[in-house]
Amino acid sequence: MPTTPGPLPAAGHAPPDPLAAVRGRVLLHVKDVRHAPLGHVPAVAGGVVFSGRKARERAKEFIAGTAHACPVVLDPSAYESSYATAEEPFTTEPQHYVDTRRTGLGATLEQWTAAPADLVLSPTRYLRCDDEGERALAAAVRQMNGTDAPTVVFAAPVDAAWITERRTYLIAALRSVRAPKALILGARNNPLDSKRRASALREVLRSCPDTALLRIDLAALEAMACGAPFASVGDTSSVRHAVPPGTEGGRPGTDSSPHVILPALMGYFHGSTLAERLRNPRRCLCTPCVEWGEARNNGEAGRPLSDFQDSSDRKAAHAHNMAVWSRWWRELASETSPGNARSRWQGMCRRALNEYEWHNREISPREDTFGVSAALRYWAGSEDWEPHSSATR
Repeated sequence: MPTTPGPLPAAGHAPPDPLAAVRGRVLLHVKDVRHAPLGHVPAVAGGVVFSGRKARERAKEFIAGTAHACPVVLDPSAYESSYATAEEPFTTEPQHYVDTRRTGLGATLEQWTAAPADLVLSPTRYLRCDDEGERALAAAVRQMNGTDAPTVVFAAPVDAAWITERRTYLIAALRSVRAPKALILGARNNPLDSKRRASALREVLRSCPDTALLRIDLAALEAMACGAPFASVGDTSSVRHAVPPGTEGGRPGTDSSPHVILPALMGYFHGSTLAERLRNPRRCLCTPCVEWGEARNNGEAGRPLSDFQDSSDRKAAHAHNMAVWSRWWRELASETSPGNARSRWQGMCRRALNEYEWHNREISPREDTFGVSAALRYWAGSEDWEPHSSATR
């Protein structure tokens, strides 16, 4: 594996655009579909990534119920249960470990691509940020380049430390993959918990054409502004990043209220926090919230953002969240050039950053109730749109 980015591989026998079905879209990434707003997925600019062991079954049910109105991607999620090694970078179907005609990976991909979906992610295991992880990534790239599966996207589920500690190696590896790529970041908590990580992610995405960012939060919009072909936002907090196998993600807590996007702050907050802290909660006018108000015929449009307080509000909260980030993506996509889209994205983030001061001072003259994420601070303040000239490793 080279230690510096090499030339992009030739297209070979790939179709004109293997990502045609999803290019320019931000998809919903789901695992547990009980509270997923599948009925609200926008057909024009959206789609669904089904993940986990029941991905194929859930996708079949969705397609049968919607006449396949939007793209569907399957994520085998091998990274949830196993670490990658040089000997086994992928999780292959047991009956195909011994196959005299083709590799176990090729046979496994045949099974997954037989399902009625537009694209399938490779069953790559979780890549540690260490020397073994490098060897595993090299083996995964080598095996992937030896397959002929035009509807398969190479999944790179890396520990988030990769993008700061082994970034040059990661960029070189992704650029050497002949198939389209999808980066998935793993961490016990927020994988973009610092400006350094946010900056490093931008460099990776800008340096690796046809690399999507999946299973993430609003960083999906940052990825699209950086030129990613597509991205996906997790339906729940557990699907907004990967977690190292054998560990539990998130911080311990007893709050059962759903996470809700507060549009003015461009952030996720517990519904209970919004109910307790917002002095004058605005009514949301996204489509699901407007439908909620119309169903109650109370004379007021929309739904108060302080209203998502209980676990029973989870599905409605998820529908609200998707409607909000989908609208933001439509606004960015409407720009006439990539440069204009990037400027608009930065402007959106700057306005949100300014709103934090107003919201916090309205609640308390000294205490900051709503904390600004490091990533949002970076997106709002950085002029750093070109790939960096330096990297680690």
